[in-house]
Amino acid sequence: MAKVTINLLPADIIICILEDRLLGFLDVVNFSSTCKSLYRNVNNNNQIWRTKFFQRWPLLKEVYQTNNEVDSSTINWRDEAKASLNSRMKLLYHLSLMSSKHYKKHLLLPNSVFKEFDHLFLVEEGAHPLAYHFLVDELFSLIKAPAISSNLTHRYYALKVIRYLKHCQLRNEWKKFTSLPPKEQTLERGAVIVAQWSQPEKHISYSYISSVLDNIADQTKEVLREQYPNHSIFSTSADQFNVWKNNIIDDNQWNVTESRQITDALCQVLFQKLGFSGNSEMFYLSENSFIDCVLEQRRGIPVTLAIVFESVARRLGIHCEPVNFPSHFLLRWKESYVSGSEGGENFYIDVFNGGQFLTQKSCPRIGVVSKCPIEKYNIHTAATAVEVVSRMANNLEFASRQHTHDLHRTARLLSALQFQHMIFPNDASIISKLVRTYILWNMDVTELVEILENIRDSKTSEVIAKRQANVILRLLQERQTHLPREREVEPKKRVPGITYAVGLIMRHKVYGYHCVIRGWNARDSMSPSSMNQLEISDLRCITSRDQKVYTVYVDDGSCRFEVEENLSLAPQPGWINNDAIGRYFCKFNGTHYIPNEETAREYPEDEKVRNELLATYMQSDM
Repeated sequence: MAKVTINLLPADIIICILEDRLLGFLDVVNFSSTCKSLYRNVNNNNQIWRTKFFQRWPLLKEVYQTNNEVDSSTINWRDEAKASLNSRMKLLYHLSLMSSKHYKKHLLLPNSVFKEFDHLFLVEEGAHPLAYHFLVDELFSLIKAPAISSNLTHRYYALKVIRYLKHCQLRNEWKKFTSLPPKEQTLERGAVIVAQWSQPEKHISYSYISSVLDNIADQTKEVLREQYPNHSIFSTSADQFNVWKNNIIDDNQWNVTESRQITDALCQVLFQKLGFSGNSEMFYLSENSFIDCVLEQRRGIPVTLAIVFESVARRLGIHCEPVNFPSHFLLRWKESYVSGSEGGENFYIDVFNGGQFLTQKSCPRIGVVSKCPIEKYNIHTAATAVEVVSRMANNLEFASRQHTHDLHRTARLLSALQFQHMIFPNDASIISKLVRTYILWNMDVTELVEILENIRDSKTSEVIAKRQANVILRLLQERQTHLPREREVEPKKRVPGITYAVGLIMRHKVYGYHCVIRGWNARDSMSPSSMNQLEISDLRCITSRDQKVYTVYVDDGSCRFEVEENLSLAPQPGWINNDAIGRYFCKFNGTHYIPNEETAREYPEDEKVRNELLATYMQSDM
């Protein structure tokens, strides 16, 4: 009877019911399978499948709206959904194999190990035109899901895979950016690429950053309307504003008086109303170089604050020039940029210090700089967008070296160096830094060898670059011949003196921090490289060669060696906030971490010990 009743409903009503968010793909498929009539009505309705597609993957809506190479009106959305699901299933399969393949490798994996994912997203290898976006969307789902209920090993490798995918995509985006006419190479577009490269685990879109800057421009116009209601800006068309937004303008679009009214209003909005300021307390924090973080936290360093100011000013018809001083980064504003104009005054805007308008006479000492950065007035040319991004990349390299923990420091340093290499692919000094990092952390240098061979064999490379590439190549090739073969996971037999087991959550008796045991060993079996790569909380506590030592991952994100005397079972075990845990553990169950297959194989006797200790501990606590 229910089947007859539903068939009597108009097709539009049925489709309206099926579009409800509570119904997924499988529900629609099952419903359409009940009879031929419903099958025809549902499966031939492109709108229902489009609705379900974006209900399931809402982040992809922006992709389809902004991708000029895709005509949404001609897409068969049922087939598109199949292609998306197929891409995601292949991704999850390859992701599930990562741990068994790379468990014994270092925490830092070179790009060469991710080449197996290329056929999943590269169009030239047969992938769907939007496969990259399907994969990134799926990886975001894994990363953003509550970690406490996720497969931690899959999540750990998802973070590494998404970094590889995004960096591949951003290399193409950088080529497109640098091939644009100079007027279209706006500072905020370059800054967005910096933020996306350095934070692959975040969804950062240019359209979002642009909308935030648009909002600041709108707030500035509101202040102008209150103070100068007859300003010429209010007779400007929306199309004209759009041109200024997307193109670097050559001159101010207003007379001197109206231009100063706009800059004054912008300073009032940015530095007084919204509270943008220089982050002098944590100047070398990497996040100060990320435009999304600066717009959110309203604190940054001179270059990112200058990008915000210039981008909003340009939207309002004001031209500012970025200037790369050795000790500072300022914006230069002129009353007129017309060649040969006389009598106009030039100013340098110090966005790091509240947007002060400085002249040669009024310039103070800034920070620890002994001299005014604009003492040699007007000898510096305006920086290009590429030069500004290069400065940001240098800042990221310096900031990464200030990080507290070795593993985090090296990961950020490697990312910064790879970004610099993208900007200057033939710079031997950058490649040398990459080589040193790879060798220090025992990473496969195959990709670096290919880069150097391309420089050596390229007809366009300079002679000096060819020579430097040859020297580095000989060193790498010699190293490759002496590399030890990668060993398989060998089960470790528990030895006397080892009380605790992997996965247990511990508390440090002296420092009070919480940590999870990742492994154990005798002091005399540790290699020098492992001692160098891990932070030792107190080397003096390791007093004898046969002392038993645990490798622990700490709640502050670090990894350390610790002797048993300093550890006790945590009275209130809880989640340990450390990204590397997923390499060894797949789940957190409230009292301990469950080892993944590889860790369980390496420590086969620890499960019994761990269960016995927990049972005894919980009984004594009751």
